[in-house]
Order: sequence, then structure tokens, then C-alpha cells
Amino acid sequence: MLRQTFIAAGMMAAALISIPVAAQDTVVVTGARQDRSSANGYFRSNDPSAIGVTRTADYFVTPLFVSSDSRNPDERIEELFAMLSATMTEADQAGITLVAGRYTLEPVTAGTMRNLPIMGGNRPDTSRVQIYARIPLRGASASVGTTAESIAEFVKTIPATGRSFIDVGTTGLAIDNPEQYRADVVRHIAQESTSYASMFGDDYRVVIDGLDGKLYWQQSSETEIFLYIEHNFTIRPK
Repeated sequence: MLRQTFIAAGMMAAALISIPVAAQDTVVVTGARQDRSSANGYFRSNDPSAIGVTRTADYFVTPLFVSSDSRNPDERIEELFAMLSATMTEADQAGITLVAGRYTLEPVTAGTMRNLPIMGGNRPDTSRVQIYARIPLRGASASVGTTAESIAEFVKTIPATGRSFIDVGTTGLAIDNPEQYRADVVRHIAQESTSYASMFGDDYRVVIDGLDGKLYWQQSSETEIFLYIEHNFTIRPK
């Protein structure tokens, strides 16, 4: 059940003023509930307790695992970074932005690429780094399938070095600065909860708990994100 409190209507302006605004950032969105401490099915927005905001994502993001399985560890590292460098060159020509990060996505540059964490691969003697190919989500016809096909074709253009290769993950969504939608989420909660209170007549008010808590977001459809705050509300006599 979604929860969080607030005496609606007159208190709304004060509540909104006290909400901090976060710095601009871009975050990956999955089907699981996420907040700023998070690192798949879609959210069930038809849950009657769910009050929040649904909006179109800002980007499609496709994980790219740049890897090498050469036996020599030093060769593996140099080969995967050589292919990553080639990926950056091809991405510039294709109009694709390469980003990386566990939570907040930052651009990958020649100066930062060797700071990426090197992980083991799915096979022995394999090393890899993970980045994302980011494409703005524009137009009513935008789809995961079309984007995935474009990224697959893009990867085919990247020259390999030695035993380097790229594995492509499942295309997902990303959103810029989700905290900017907190006030809109609060507004929707206030409007819906006061509409319930009005059914009981003028002698009742609504009290909402939890609006100072975390903002959560998760994927609700192929191109949309649902943002909400856990809260609950009660209807009481004035």
C-alpha cells in the first residue's frame, strides 16, 4: 500500500515549499521500485492504492558490455579499452550518447573511460566494462524494439581489437532528475484524497501521512514511468 501525511488543501502550499529540489541528474529506470538508494515486471498502476504521476521517459538506454577473453590479463584490459574507444568514435558519428553509472548516468569520455569498474564476464578469463547507449525517446512511434534494432546495427559497425567483443543487454528507460516531479506527485495525492473526503460532506477533512518521504519511480509501460511517494490518508471529522 502506498503511504505518507498532510492535512490537504490549506496545508498544500506549505508542504510544497519545504520540499528540496535535487540537482540535475539522469537515472536508469527498471520495473522494480527504485529510489535514490536503489541500484522485472512493470508497475501495476491499476492498484487502487497507487496515487502518483505517469510520464514518458526521457531516454531509451541499452546496456553494452565491452569485453575481451584473451588469456593474458593485461592484453584483455588493453583490448577491451581499445574497443571501448572505437565504440566512442562510432557513437559520435551515429549520434548516440554513451553513458555509465550504477545509479546516476554520466557521459563516458576518453578521459574517464579507464575509471570504469572492470568486472568478470560470463566466461572464464573474461573481463568487461558496462556502459549504456542512450537515445532520446521522441515521438509517438518510439519503441523498445526499434531502438534495440538500431543499437544492434550500431554495434556491428564497431571494429574489434584482438579477442574483444560487445554483448548487448535489454533496452530500458532513463529519466532526468526525477525529484523535479515530487511537487506534481504531491498535488495528485492531495487532489485525489480530498475528492474522497468530499464524498462524506463538508464536516470531514483528510489527513495524509508520509509526504516527506522518499520519491519512488519504476517502469509502468514500454515508454512510461510511474512516480509516487509511499503514503496513507485518513478521513476524519473536522
